[in-house]
Amino acid sequence: MPFRIVTEPVGPVTANCHILEFGEQIILIDPGGDPAILLRRIGTRTLSAMLITHGHYDHIGALGALKKRHPQAAVMIHRTEAPFLADPDLNLSGHFGIDGRYEQPPERLLDHGDRIALPDGGALTVIHTPGHTPGGVCFHGDGVLFSGDTLFFESVGRCDLPGGDDKTLLASIRERLFTLPDDTRVLPGHMNATTIGHEKRHNPFLDGDI
Repeated sequence: MPFRIVTEPVGPVTANCHILEFGEQIILIDPGGDPAILLRRIGTRTLSAMLITHGHYDHIGALGALKKRHPQAAVMIHRTEAPFLADPDLNLSGHFGIDGRYEQPPERLLDHGDRIALPDGGALTVIHTPGHTPGGVCFHGDGVLFSGDTLFFESVGRCDLPGGDDKTLLASIRERLFTLPDDTRVLPGHMNATTIGHEKRHNPFLDGDI
């Protein structure tokens, strides 16, 4: 792994913000809250981009504060999910009395198969995994999968929220994630890390039959 990954649990429901460190450049995946903590982590370095797995408030809550301090940081989200950013009903912040809106247009709208260039010359590939939300994605590169709320340690993302669908989610996991090598490290949006092989064998929602 040519870059360092630090996972910082943030926000009201402890979502994992994954901090990718490339020397003096930083990329954040799902800056869901506690911007002061994330700003301290960034320090004097440059925040290059903020990648969003899906638009729920607990994964976007620090966007506004971070963008204000680091206006050069490019916000990237799947094109289907972009309306979630500014809509408190879609991103669920309105249901909890939280102002979770991010009203600036994202710098890049993502599609399945897109590649996001990294400062070290590598790239992350966008994997569209609808089911938890219509435009949910995972990011994959260098043997690591940032799975958002699609796949967890022995669990999967909930599907009872607006736009969720359990059959779609399970198909996304089977057809697009379980095709990755078994030793792929999975860093989810909540809870602990796992691997693709472990989830194939032990995830009760996938029947252990993959």
